[in-house]
Amino acid sequence: MKEITSLRNIFFLLFIFQGTTYFSQDIIVKDQDFWHYYDNGYLENDWINLTDFSNWKKGKSPLGYGDKKNKTELNFGNNKKKKHITKYFKKKFLIDNKYVAYEFKLQRDDGAVVYVNGKELFRDNMPNSTINNTTIAINTVKGEDEHNFKQHFFDNSIFKNGENIISVSVHQSYEYSSDCIFSLEIIGHNNTDVLSFVVDNKNKTNKELEVKIKDLNSKFEYEKILLQKESIENTNYNLKVLVFLISILFIISLFANYFIIQNLKKKSLEKNMKLKNLNSEVLSKEKEMITLTTNLLHNKQYFKEIKADLKGIKTEEKTVIKEITSQIDHVLKRNEEWDTLKEHFNAVHDNFYDKLIEKHPSISETELRHCMFIKLHMQTKEIARILSIDPRSVQTGRYRIKKKMNLDEDEDLRNYLLNLS
Repeated sequence: MKEITSLRNIFFLLFIFQGTTYFSQDIIVKDQDFWHYYDNGYLENDWINLTDFSNWKKGKSPLGYGDKKNKTELNFGNNKKKKHITKYFKKKFLIDNKYVAYEFKLQRDDGAVVYVNGKELFRDNMPNSTINNTTIAINTVKGEDEHNFKQHFFDNSIFKNGENIISVSVHQSYEYSSDCIFSLEIIGHNNTDVLSFVVDNKNKTNKELEVKIKDLNSKFEYEKILLQKESIENTNYNLKVLVFLISILFIISLFANYFIIQNLKKKSLEKNMKLKNLNSEVLSKEKEMITLTTNLLHNKQYFKEIKADLKGIKTEEKTVIKEITSQIDHVLKRNEEWDTLKEHFNAVHDNFYDKLIEKHPSISETELRHCMFIKLHMQTKEIARILSIDPRSVQTGRYRIKKKMNLDEDEDLRNYLLNLS
């Protein structure tokens, strides 16, 4: 069926171009028409939308180089081994859009892209990708194919009434190509039978678009996979770097913490040692003060004895004796020694006075002093001497103290005071 359709199309083409009457078609742009062209290098991509190209060169088609059939010779640059890939052509024309279809007959060596009013209409022997100034043609055109015209059919929607602009870029397949050729014919058809070629052309274009879309989808999926792979690799690399950095920071922090802790321990030990030495010194001084204060209390007792002895002395110097006795009384009335002894005793024996008063608030000041002397392991006679009482009164005082403390008769008062906490 496809072979019959192809034969039908061939016969129809023969009929169109050989048997049709004059009024069924018009040649709008013919071979050997004049075109504006640019052959001084590469243009930016917006050259397609250029509407004023009056400063471009103008020549009759075919245009190109390296081919005897060319009517206009184009410049390809200064290097024969590295010629310009792309040549640019433009043409303005007026049209009464009364035709049912249009036939484009393109002569190109090697590939070409045709634009109508700034929009791409079709491409021939060019890749299905974005076209730029240095895009090369797919295949090299050789032999008779260089002079053949390739037919393309379109409906009448491609043109507008009035002025239209055709733009064509011709591309070589490689920089050292030996020749280039371009020409274009546009024929307007009134015979509706030509629409079958338009349909065939659209079907072909649609198939090309489907292939292009499929290729683009495949390319997109491939690029997507590549991007995902690259993203995963970058993520893995970043994670590895992050883990490495965290590990380094962790190790550094461990060492830093170790040295900080060791330094703190060292400083703490030094401080504790200093504190211990200071406490030891303070304790030693406190003990010395207790000894000195105790000695002062002993001395006060001596003063009492001296006072008693002075009273028994018979002398005419009674004024002197009286003055000495007065001074002794002044010393005996002072109680600073007891306050000093209490303060230093509390410091040395962990607030002994305060704890004893807290546990036994009914104890008198004299009994507190008695307990202090007992804790200092002083003998009964020494205590009696300092407190200016009879030794038997010391024993009686101990009994009263034990009673106030609710201690049993067989319980030792000294042990109780030594273990007081």
